[in-house]
Amino acid sequence: MTAALRFDPIRLPSECVQLRKEVRAFLAEEIAAGTFSPFKPNREDTDVPEFSRKVGAKGWLGMTWPKKYGGHERSFLERYVVTEEMRVANAPTRRFFVADRQSGPVLLKYAPSTSRWTSCRASAAANCASRSA
Repeated sequence: MTAALRFDPIRLPSECVQLRKEVRAFLAEEIAAGTFSPFKPNREDTDVPEFSRKVGAKGWLGMTWPKKYGGHERSFLERYVVTEEMRVANAPTRRFFVADRQSGPVLLKYAPSTSRWTSCRASAAANCASRSA
């Protein structure tokens, strides 16, 4: 017999609720401007450098990283909120998702401090591309 998984409903903290509203408004503006269409398949694999720079300017890249490396020292829950909204909207995230969530944390942990400073600051500003084809 298989038991059904049951999760207690949760309420997001107020800062996450506000962040979700900000991200949704930003994405709605970008969709209205024609930056991307949420209805095209595999849109998240498209490279849109200007969109990535805008996401970086909003402070939504490197959210959990230390400030001295270009991060914002925000919570993983806040980063999750941004990630979830980007995925729901099928936003073009190819340029920054790998750097933000995989390469950046590895560099922060293992790279020499000069490499961390240069690479992570560029990634957090979306001034470099991470190509995982």
